[in-house]
Amino acid sequence: MSIRSVRILVGLVLLLPLALVPAPPVMAAGTTSIHVVKYAADGVTVLSERTIDYTEMQSELPVQGDGTTTYYHQGPSFDEDNLWDPDETENLKTKGALRGTDLKDLCELVGGMSAGDTVKVTAVDGFSKTFDYANVYNPPSRQGKIVVTWYSDRDGYVPTWGDGMLLVFFAETPNEASQYVFGNEDMRRTLPENRWHYFDIYPSTNGFSIKNIDRIAIFSTADAPDEDLPERERAELDVSATVVLPEVGISLSRSAIDYGAVEPDGRSPVVDVGITNIGTRDVSVTLEVQGSDELAQEFYERSLYVDGAAYADSTAIGTIRRAQSRSVDTQLRVPRDWNEEGRQDAVFVFWAEATD
Repeated sequence: MSIRSVRILVGLVLLLPLALVPAPPVMAAGTTSIHVVKYAADGVTVLSERTIDYTEMQSELPVQGDGTTTYYHQGPSFDEDNLWDPDETENLKTKGALRGTDLKDLCELVGGMSAGDTVKVTAVDGFSKTFDYANVYNPPSRQGKIVVTWYSDRDGYVPTWGDGMLLVFFAETPNEASQYVFGNEDMRRTLPENRWHYFDIYPSTNGFSIKNIDRIAIFSTADAPDEDLPERERAELDVSATVVLPEVGISLSRSAIDYGAVEPDGRSPVVDVGITNIGTRDVSVTLEVQGSDELAQEFYERSLYVDGAAYADSTAIGTIRRAQSRSVDTQLRVPRDWNEEGRQDAVFVFWAEATD
């Protein structure tokens, strides 16, 4: 069954009263273990799984990083004439001198990846990134190994190190300042376009620095084992067929939403989104919110209302028959206790799945 999605960029400038004093930040503890699982091609059947903590990673698997070499990712340049910054000088984000475990070695604990497989790395708050086989198993030197790090020279080991376990690319090619940066140009040169990360319109590799990782899932192309079939003799016959699939497709009435400035305990204007079924099959439509960072994700999960109801993970919009349309009302109702000021960006992804 094919699934298509349509995306809307949304943004908000949040204004807080001057008298509001933000509460002191709560320091989170770093995660100490990761559940690694490998799924069959159906995405459901578990082929192998294991939970491993950072002490086992350190003792059982090769350690990446020497604890003295500092690694960097890159934030957005905010310069439309220099979006990719090949010199790696703009908005560098220090990750520290780190030690950790190669993502590839963690995949090998459950049978590893093959060409065509993907692996999804997820944090405790649900933020995730997906990578392809080649970038995990054969990373170019300018990308470097994708490492799950559990030690920082600044804060020591997890859980004392609050950002761990942290995903960092250990780039092997220094810039002119001898800094090991996985930069925005490196991302463009080494990752497929559908894996690039953006902050608004600006590319940014800092979005790959997932904090507090606790899950790694391999989505394999291998079929699930059929253990219930009886033993029998085998005969082979070559066959062929041509299959033509009906199309699944939707379009949206707008490509972006700006909810404007909203204060805590306030409401934005209601913004409607028209959804049209442009395919040849009836579809069930759901909405998924993808925040630009962890804070934005939390903001929209707490503030977004769809057709008057609070947003829930993968909110169901309903069924739209072929050549038909429906309108969805969206609104922000900012919680009274929200105390983070500034613009919050996200992408609304409308997923369409055939129902007939």
